[in-house]
Amino acid sequence: MKNRFTHFSIRFLVILLAGLFLLLLRTSAHNPVCALLTPQFTSPWELSKLVYWPLLLAAAIPLRDGGKFLARLPWLTVAPVTAVLIFWALSALEPGPGVYLLIWVVLSAVALTLAQRGVLAEGDRSVWLVLAAAMGILYIVLTFLPPMIGPFLDPSDVAAMATIPC
Repeated sequence: MKNRFTHFSIRFLVILLAGLFLLLLRTSAHNPVCALLTPQFTSPWELSKLVYWPLLLAAAIPLRDGGKFLARLPWLTVAPVTAVLIFWALSALEPGPGVYLLIWVVLSAVALTLAQRGVLAEGDRSVWLVLAAAMGILYIVLTFLPPMIGPFLDPSDVAAMATIPC
């Protein structure tokens, strides 16, 4: 039990530090690599990058837990999609940044806990590997060619929310 908590603590600390590093990187560097890894604006899709990339990094950390990397792959797909849905539902309420950060921390902790417990780990793991890789490809493609609908729109951009009749 103590080892499981230690492994969780190390991975959770990595997730938090990586997410905060990505937020700091967003403000200081403007290049394509940073655009891929960091949220460019506050759309639900862009904010879900704070769940996917740190969770991927934490899942890849080699600890003495039997190399259960493939058991964590379902949560690399489920957690970012859940983040998009939660952030999209919250964007109608226009909460402050603290609410988004709180939800990011709680969602990361829940995803990491469920990943370590092996929830959704049964069955064919190659499907989850393909879905996790597809999620990464979607982040690459939709960072540079985002559609102008729903969770991809910047809620602070008035022109994106409604057309102004002339």
